[in-house]
Amino acid sequence: MKRKLAAGLTAVFLSSVLLLQPAAAQELETETAPAQGTMETEGAGDVPAMEQIEVPETRPEYSALDYVKIEDSKYKEIEFSIYPPADDSEEAQTAWKTEVDTQIMTQLFGLYPIADYPEDLMNYVAGSLIATYQQYADMYGMDFAAFLQTYMKMDQNTFIRQVQAAAQQTLKEEMLLKAVAEKENITVSDEEYEKGCENYALQYGYDSADALKAAFDEPTIRVSLLMDKTFDYLEKTVKINLIIETETESESEMTEAETAAQAVSETAAG
Repeated sequence: MKRKLAAGLTAVFLSSVLLLQPAAAQELETETAPAQGTMETEGAGDVPAMEQIEVPETRPEYSALDYVKIEDSKYKEIEFSIYPPADDSEEAQTAWKTEVDTQIMTQLFGLYPIADYPEDLMNYVAGSLIATYQQYADMYGMDFAAFLQTYMKMDQNTFIRQVQAAAQQTLKEEMLLKAVAEKENITVSDEEYEKGCENYALQYGYDSADALKAAFDEPTIRVSLLMDKTFDYLEKTVKINLIIETETESESEMTEAETAAQAVSETAAG
């Protein structure tokens, strides 16, 4: 059975439980118990029993513009200021790109609120999260309810509420980016799909693209690639003002820091 991802974004590509418990995937690999009580309480409303959640066999298709009302081009007018990368290293470049994408998403959230989510897609994502924790319980030979009480410090109702909140938060980013993609006719070709699988396999430690495809279903991989491609488009479209400090400003900051340090030293000596 192919494992299903909770989101398309490559930042959470290999961990469907990232929003719930960041260390879970690593702990599963090292066969240690999941950290206790790490899920944050969020969300409310009616909580269905796990058996009442109808999980689709495959990732449902949907039109994001049916849920995200983009009737303008304000997403192209996003503007923010940010410091340039610290240096030319891959680590610094990656950190800078992450900050740029965070700034973009923050403004997209403000521009286009999402009031409703596709129910079948919500169930698909929630089912992925539930299945992951059920794998933990099976690994320790525990009844699922007992596992939740022992390691997560919660009952099944609270767990389902957490899952629903995490699924909603995960889909919010996907739906916004997918809506922009639909608006701009951004798609992932078969060639881009094959190349993307090769890159993901290399990035996440799979032996080959075929090994990655065996682990994840194609619709989810395509969503991930589409989100990446839409981020690339927005990074080139929005206005990014680089904050450049002059040598005088840097020297002034150093002088202020030195003066403060001297004052503390004199006070201590007195």
